[in-house]
Amino acid sequence: MTLVKKTIGQMLNEIADRYPTRDALIHMEAGVRYNYSLFIWEIDRAARGMIHLGIQKGDRVALWAPNAPEWVVTQIALSKIGAVLVPVDPGASKEDLRYILTQSESRAIILAMGVEESEYVEALLDLRDDLTDLEQVIVLGKESSPDWTSWSELTSLGDQVDQKVLLARENDVDPEDSVAIMYTSGTTGKPKGVVLDHLGLINKSLHATKRQGLDHQDKLCLFFPLFHMFGNTCICLAGLLRGAAMVMPCYDFDPIKILEAIPREGCTAIYGSPSMMIALLEHPQFQKARWKTLARGIIGGSPCPMELMKKIVEEVGISEITVSYGITETSSWITMTLPNDPIDLRVSTIGTPLECNEVKIVDPDTGEDLPANGQGELCTRGFLMKEYYKMPAATAAAIDKDGWFHSGDLGVMDETGYVKITGRLKDVIVRDGIDIYPTELEEILYGIPQISEVQVFGFPHPEKGQEVAAWVKLKDGADLAVEDVSRYAEERMEKEKKPGHIRFVTDFPMTRSGKIQKFRLAEMAEKEYT
Repeated sequence: MTLVKKTIGQMLNEIADRYPTRDALIHMEAGVRYNYSLFIWEIDRAARGMIHLGIQKGDRVALWAPNAPEWVVTQIALSKIGAVLVPVDPGASKEDLRYILTQSESRAIILAMGVEESEYVEALLDLRDDLTDLEQVIVLGKESSPDWTSWSELTSLGDQVDQKVLLARENDVDPEDSVAIMYTSGTTGKPKGVVLDHLGLINKSLHATKRQGLDHQDKLCLFFPLFHMFGNTCICLAGLLRGAAMVMPCYDFDPIKILEAIPREGCTAIYGSPSMMIALLEHPQFQKARWKTLARGIIGGSPCPMELMKKIVEEVGISEITVSYGITETSSWITMTLPNDPIDLRVSTIGTPLECNEVKIVDPDTGEDLPANGQGELCTRGFLMKEYYKMPAATAAAIDKDGWFHSGDLGVMDETGYVKITGRLKDVIVRDGIDIYPTELEEILYGIPQISEVQVFGFPHPEKGQEVAAWVKLKDGADLAVEDVSRYAEERMEKEKKPGHIRFVTDFPMTRSGKIQKFRLAEMAEKEYT
C-alpha cells in the first residue's frame, strides 16, 4: 500500500462523494441517523460555526463528553479547520480536567452538560477563572447561557459563514499538521499529551482496515469510549475512511443496548477489550443467533484468554476476529493477527507488524537487537507521535536517536515475525530473585472452566521483595473453592512461581477504556496481606 498524503478532511470529503447515500453514523440512543451526504453537511456546519467563533488553525480544542453523535462530528470538523482535538475522559475529575486544559493550553472546550445532570458544566465553571487560555465554551444541546454557546447556536452560526471560507481553511491544512493531543492514562505520574498528525492516523487506519478486510459494506458496532484512541481512531476514524457505517448503541457502555443494536442494524464487526466481550457474552440476554451478522472485529487493550477467543470464534461464529496491539504514541496499531490465523496463534501472539511498521526486540539493559525468540523490550518505528506536548525530555526518553519508540512492553518475536507480549517491564514480579511474568500464570489459570477473569500481579513484601497474588472472578453460578484453584496452580506451575495469595473477587478496578488497573490491585493487596 502506497503512502497516502492527504488530510482527514480531504479523505472524508472523497468518501462522502463516493457513497453519499450509505449510512455513515447511526446513534441508537440519540435517535440519530446520518448517511454520508448528511454527515458531511453536519460536519461542515459545525466547522463553519467554529470558524465564526474564532477558532484558528493550531488551536487546541478539548472535547469532554460521552459517546454522543456530536463527538464524531466534532472530531472531523476540527480536523477540517486545522484545529487540534484534545479528548478528555468523561470520568475525569475536576483536577484531571484542570491539568489537561492547562497543560494543552486549550483555547476552547466542547462538553456535555453531564452524565447525569449538569456536573460537567458546573465543574468547568468552577475552574473557569483558573484557565487563562480558555476563551470559548460550547455545550452540547439547545440550552443557551451567557456562560457558553450551545451546540445549536454553533451550527446556526455556521450558516453565516460561506462554504468557500471553510474550503480555504481545509486547503491550508497539511497532512503533517497536528490533529490531536491524546493524553496517556497517567497510572504513573502525570498524563502525557501525545501529539498526532493526519498522516499517521490515516495511514495506520488504512493498513489496519486492509488487514481486517473492512470495506464500505461493513457496519461497525462502536461502544468503546471515544475519548480513547481505540474508540476514536481504531474503530471510528478507521471505519469512516473506508466508507463503513458506525453503529453507536449508547452514550456509555450498556450491554443491553449493545445486544439490541447488533441484530437490529445488522452489525458486521465488533470491537472491545476482553472484559467488555466477557460482559456481553455472559449477559443473561445474550443470544448467539442474534450475532449471526458479525464476522470480524478486534479484541485489544489487554491479552485475550484462549477460552474467550474459542467461544467467540467457534461457538458464536465471529470467525475473522483479530487480536491487535497498539499504543497511542504509535498512532494506533503496531501488530495484528490475520483473520484466518489459527485460534491458538490469535491468542498466543499479537500477530505480525502492519506493513507500515518496523518492529524489533532489544535487550532493555544494553539496547542491542536480540535474535528471534529472544525476550526483551519491543521497539517500533513508523508513523510515530510528533512529541509529548511540551515535554521534550519525556519525548527524548521514549524515542531514541534512530527514531525507534521504546514501548516498555516485554516480548519475543519468532522467525516468521509473529510477536508475543510477555509482560510490562514495570509489571515483572521479582520474588526471591526469580522473575515471574503475570501473563504466563494468568494463561494457566484460565484453563479452569469456572473462571471468568483472572489477574496476577505483584505487591511489595518486606522479605521477598515482592509477593505474587492471583485474584479471580468466577462465572455466574460457578462452584469452585480457593483450594481448588491453589491445587490446580500447584500441579501446573513451577513451585517458585506459584501465587502466594489467591482470592475470589466480584470485579476489578479498571479504566473507562476497559483496562485493569493492576497498580490499584497491588495497593489493595499490600494493605490486606502485609
